[in-house]
Amino acid sequence: MTNIERIRKIISEELRIDKDKIVPEAHVFDDLNFDSLDSVQVVLEIEKEFDIEATDDEIDGIQTVQDIIDLVENLS
Repeated sequence: MTNIERIRKIISEELRIDKDKIVPEAHVFDDLNFDSLDSVQVVLEIEKEFDIEATDDEIDGIQTVQDIIDLVENLS
């Protein structure tokens, strides 16, 4: 399973969002309707899944699904 597939699975399961909507260019707040609690929850699950630790600044910089992918790849 690729990183993007793993990330899509986490977002889909945590927030009950259709995987078809979870594309790299999707804006997490505007397109996927994340709120601040959702983003924290998703980041915690991603940190567990990939055995990484993101800083608050890195988390605050997340705007799109691609930002999450980049964060995982930079920290892995």
